Amino acid sequence: MRLALVFCALILCMSCAKEPKFRIGQEYGGGIIFYVDASGEHGLIAAKVDQGKAEWGCPTSKIPGADGIEIGTGLQNTLDIISACQEENIAARLCFDLVLDGYDDWFLPSKDELNQLFLQKDRVGGFEIDVTAPYWSSTEYEIHNAAWRQTFADYFEQTIYDKYNIYNVRAIRSF
Repeated sequence: MRLALVFCALILCMSCAKEPKFRIGQEYGGGIIFYVDASGEHGLIAAKVDQGKAEWGCPTSKIPGADGIEIGTGLQNTLDIISACQEENIAARLCFDLVLDGYDDWFLPSKDELNQLFLQKDRVGGFEIDVTAPYWSSTEYEIHNAAWRQTFADYFEQTIYDKYNIYNVRAIRSF
């Protein structure tokens, strides 16, 4: 009898399991979800299209604080770039100034956020898939004139490059 009760409880428990609220590839919050954290409640959304092409900005200046690499550091990197680099039409500013579907909290992804976006490029779509057309991250390299970029070709390539180069920009936001 006890085994039957345990089995019934297990069946009931399995049937009560919640479906994840958010999933990769889902349209939400002005774009497409490309990353969901372990809790299933928070993640990152990419704009559906590129915001254009731009320089990273301030190629002769070191930007204090714009060195976050990990997921969750892109927004702070972007804020640091915007406050220290007054140039117009730079990658971080294109994202920071973006208002899309009523959302105005977009930012340039960090190195690891950009890599997650690359890993989900087929679910998000709209990327320029060309080795000569990489995307900027918000992560500055340890020397002042370079930042991390990533190609969205069919293989992984994250490299540093001079900040005066013009590359693709795709804004993201968190939820």
